[in-house]
Parts: sequence; C-alpha cells; structure tokens
Amino acid sequence: MTADAQSAPVAPASMLSFHMKRAEQAIVARKAHGVRDLDITEAQCKVLGYLTGGAAKSCTQLSKEALVTSQTMTGIVKNLEAKGLVERHASPDHGRVMLVSLTPAGEERAAAAKSFSQRIEHGLREAMTEEDYAQLVGLLDRVADLAPQVDVTAKS
Repeated sequence: MTADAQSAPVAPASMLSFHMKRAEQAIVARKAHGVRDLDITEAQCKVLGYLTGGAAKSCTQLSKEALVTSQTMTGIVKNLEAKGLVERHASPDHGRVMLVSLTPAGEERAAAAKSFSQRIEHGLREAMTEEDYAQLVGLLDRVADLAPQVDVTAKS
C-alpha cells in the first residue's frame, strides 16, 4: 500500500463499524422512543433490566454492566430513585456500599419496558427470513471473535 493510500480519508459508509453502529443506533432510538411513554429513558430502562430478578447491585456493578462511568450510573440511579422505581440501602456485607434494588413500581415498569423491547426484537426478526437472521447473527459473532485478533502492525 502506498503512503498516499494509507493517508487517504476513508468514507464512513465503507467501514464495517459505521454500519454496525448505525444499526445499533436505530434500534436504541426505536426503544428510546417507545420507553418514553413509560416515563423513563433508554439508559434507565437498561438499569431496570439489570436489576430484574431481585438481585440488588451497587452502582459500581451497574456501571460495569452498562459500560458507563460510576458517576453516570449514580445520576441514572438518582433519577430512578426520584421516580420511585429503585431504592438504595446499605449492603449487609459492606456498610459503606449502597445497593440498588427495584421497588414494586420499578418491577412493573421494568416488565413493561422488557415487553416493549422484546416486541422490537421480534419485529426485526420477523422482518427477515430465518436464513438472513441466522446469517446476520453468525456474521456479527464472527466479527466479535475476529476483532481482537486483527493485526494492526504497519505494513508497507
């Protein structure tokens, strides 16, 4: 590859990551639009989902699951707490650690959000043939497996 070819700008539409992010953003935007009727954001919806099943978690645990900073998660949890959807209480094992759990209202909202999300996923799956869906999932799994192994050493 020539030096000019290496420094030439790459059109986003020619990049795999562009198409993957575009698809992800479209799905997230659709979910965000729908959960707005539940008076929660898409980020809050995810946190409610992480707490479903009764397990209380710390903001640190939740931030790792959501791939956001602890500060961001603390803000999300405070907003959910203000809406009466979660409650915080001291950990029985570590007095300084606060655990977050769903309230009964939070459990109801989480169930409604999960149902809406599942309808979107089902709708996307139904819009594709079984073969297309299987191929897409297989290709995405392959990308996830290959990406860590990509050789990024400079080649002349």
